[in-house]
Amino acid sequence: MCQQIDFVWGCGHRSFAKFDNCINFGRTCYGASGNHVDRAVPGDCRECEIRKMDPNPTARLNDPYRKRLQRGGKR
Repeated sequence: MCQQIDFVWGCGHRSFAKFDNCINFGRTCYGASGNHVDRAVPGDCRECEIRKMDPNPTARLNDPYRKRLQRGGKR
């Protein structure tokens, strides 16, 4: 069975890592299911690293970095 592997960064963001296809891909298997394999990556993602230099990093709603700052996390 095919699997999609995603990175889950320490900041809460997710990103695509790779797609592992099986030997039956395209014949009887048509891709990965909705259950992705998560790989934890320590630290912040590139976007959050860039936001640390932003003069107003909390301007975006529904953002993991903003939520962490609201909970009292470090900048």
